[in-house]
Amino acid sequence: MYKAFGVTVTLTPPGTTQTTTAPLVVVARDERDAEAVAEKAAGGEAIAETLRELTADEVHEHGLDLAVHGSAKALPILKL
Repeated sequence: MYKAFGVTVTLTPPGTTQTTTAPLVVVARDERDAEAVAEKAAGGEAIAETLRELTADEVHEHGLDLAVHGSAKALPILKL
């Protein structure tokens, strides 16, 4: 069984110098793995930072399956 983490991903879209930050929830082994999962999901030159591990209620709220490593969902607003 894996854990769920709240992660922010910062990336610079091609052709611009302005960065964009997006909140994600990801299923991973640990904090470092969560950052790797988020960076892979975002692609490009993304840099991820793990904020914290999610509670059981938050896992349920976001519909995450802790048996599926690497699953990720973007959040419309930062709720971490």
